[in-house]
Amino acid sequence: MKLWIYVARRLALTIPVLLGVTIITFYLSYGMGDPLAAYVTERTTDEQYEMLAEKHGINEPIYVQYFTYLKSVITFDWGYSEVLNEDVSDALRYRFAATLELSILAFIFAVATAIPLGIFSSIRQNRWEDHSIRLFALAGSAIPIFWFALVLQYFFAVTLDVYFPELNWPITSRFDEVLWEIKDPIDMNTNFLLFDAIAAGSWIHFKDALKHMILPATVLAYSSMATIIRLMRGNMLDVLGQDYIRTAKSKGLSESQITYKHGAPNAMIPTVTLLGMGFAGLINGSVLTETIFTWPGLGAWAITAMRSLDVSAILAYTLFSAFLYIIANLIVDILYAFLDPRVELSGHSSTAEIVIVSLSILLLVTTYFSVDYAVVLGVIILVSLISFSLYFMGVRFWKNPEDLWLLLLSLGTLFVVWSILSGFFMTILMILAIFYLGYLAYNWNDLKDSLTPKFDEFKRTLYQIRKNPLTMLGLFLVISLISVAFFAPWLAPPSENQRDPMRMEEHFSFNQPRNFQPPCYFSCTADSGEVDGYILGSTDRGYDIYYGIVWGSRTSLDVAVKVVFTGTFIAVVIGAVSGYYGGRVDDIVMRITDVFIAIPGLVLALAIIAVTEDTSIEMLMYALIIVGWPGFTRIIRAEALRIRKLPYIEAAKASGASDFRIIFKHVIPNCITSVIVIATMDMGGIVLSLAALGFLGFGGGPDLAEWGKLVSFGQDNILLGQWWSFFFPGLVIALWALGFYLLGDGIRDILDPKQRN
Repeated sequence: MKLWIYVARRLALTIPVLLGVTIITFYLSYGMGDPLAAYVTERTTDEQYEMLAEKHGINEPIYVQYFTYLKSVITFDWGYSEVLNEDVSDALRYRFAATLELSILAFIFAVATAIPLGIFSSIRQNRWEDHSIRLFALAGSAIPIFWFALVLQYFFAVTLDVYFPELNWPITSRFDEVLWEIKDPIDMNTNFLLFDAIAAGSWIHFKDALKHMILPATVLAYSSMATIIRLMRGNMLDVLGQDYIRTAKSKGLSESQITYKHGAPNAMIPTVTLLGMGFAGLINGSVLTETIFTWPGLGAWAITAMRSLDVSAILAYTLFSAFLYIIANLIVDILYAFLDPRVELSGHSSTAEIVIVSLSILLLVTTYFSVDYAVVLGVIILVSLISFSLYFMGVRFWKNPEDLWLLLLSLGTLFVVWSILSGFFMTILMILAIFYLGYLAYNWNDLKDSLTPKFDEFKRTLYQIRKNPLTMLGLFLVISLISVAFFAPWLAPPSENQRDPMRMEEHFSFNQPRNFQPPCYFSCTADSGEVDGYILGSTDRGYDIYYGIVWGSRTSLDVAVKVVFTGTFIAVVIGAVSGYYGGRVDDIVMRITDVFIAIPGLVLALAIIAVTEDTSIEMLMYALIIVGWPGFTRIIRAEALRIRKLPYIEAAKASGASDFRIIFKHVIPNCITSVIVIATMDMGGIVLSLAALGFLGFGGGPDLAEWGKLVSFGQDNILLGQWWSFFFPGLVIALWALGFYLLGDGIRDILDPKQRN
């Protein structure tokens, strides 16, 4: 009975999240030009246009337009796609089948491979097998999906074709059109080709569909597999250190019995959460994979729609992706509660949750039957919520004037974010550094006593770094690539008449054939290339790949530092305050973060950039910050919830310490381990997102020195054997992300108290 109550509660809480997603997609639609463009032609008269505007409520106030849009969402009237020349709802059904079939195959392959590898890695901890599997897993997270896809295409279409030409392995499309539609046509009733082939009893069609699926499914599976391996290994290590495992060993049970009968089943329970998230996360990967393999699914359709500014298609894809993400998380939560008896199922709903869910349901039902009544109800709800919020805030600040620091903290957070994105941050940082040095000088006598234990801690850290070869490798990669960014003017000097070194120059005369220049490595003269030419070759646009890689490191470092620092600052402030206070504050903050988390990050970033039609590097940073802070906030909030219940927090409260002092003196410093680890890994993750957006054509201008853009320039010439055009930039992206992932993994072990021995 408790399980059903838990399920009903989780279902109810998804309703306000879905409502919040519709608000975001509606707001995005407001910046997308003329919403009637899909219905207008050259022959449309002014009178007809006005009739269309009246029919679709374009001339109505914005709040009326929102409820009209909400009713369309509820009734699945999601508009018309200009790109496909058909209703969006029909396009979603057809293309979702293609994406879902590919995702299921990738998911099965990832889980079947990752879980055994994670278990084996844990039982061989700190041996060469463990290090090899961890490196394999981290490489899977670090290698850009689009680059891995291009490498596989090159291997199967060019390299393998030389030795096994009879294979003729397909590298694009979903099936052989000649076979399926002309030579031996069969019914495609479900659009799940494997099922349709089985239903028709045709092994040839089944083999053809599976053959086309293997490469894109492998690309999708590898990135998901990498994360599952790491989580399964960590869970197994925790389980194998438990008391009941030691008891089983003392009874004389074999290692295989302990591992597979007692360890693995219990380690699988937390992994279930990631499996659901991983399946939903395939939506992000499908955008890139389907684009490269020309797979006729949702991802390829979304990119085409965003490039064509197909408003209805962009909104529908964003909304549909959010629905899938929410449903996947809901199923995972329910399955997690069913599998793990330790999950508290009888947790009570707060008053705020009950009110928010009830109002959301009432609003949706009213909108379905009448937009006019929904507008009135929505205005009443909005005014009431604002009034109650202002009232409760006023009462709190009146009774507790010392809490006014929360308002100052909000203003300070906005100021810090503005300073980072406006370019004044380094100046402010230098001023603060000077003040901090003055503080250290003033309190030098007190600090001297604390230097000895800090020095001992520093020696222990160095020892653990030297002991772990993967951490050493990560540190080497990070230092090397950051050094390239700092010494770019000396490593790749710009030409004398080049105004902006971040902009790559075209070195070809376009009245001549636009041939690639191959790498010349050691000798860049005579037949191997141009005089003083291209060490790593050039793109078809005349860009020096070596120059683009060197100066692209500055683009990556600049974006990563600004986005990670800004997102971390926002997440730490919001997460710590939300977790410490709990109650209404926590309910409101978490519902807002749930809305943003519900939309896959890459999808939302693409939608934001497409809506604004601004592909500048600044807009790209804004988009990455918007999609990055919510997940980080939840992690910090969970840490704060745990820390606020510890005895020393209670002692600080009893001694009369203010909330401000407790949060910034005790709560945040004790969250610092999670902050450092996640921020370090985000330095790699942000560059992967930056490169993905650049590869798709949504990051910076066409001549900006950026790694993902360089990879995209070379993808059309794979069949010509010109591998260098995409290989070197993609390799640098992978090394950058791998370096920070390895370093973050090492820092986590160093800061973990369990690893101190």
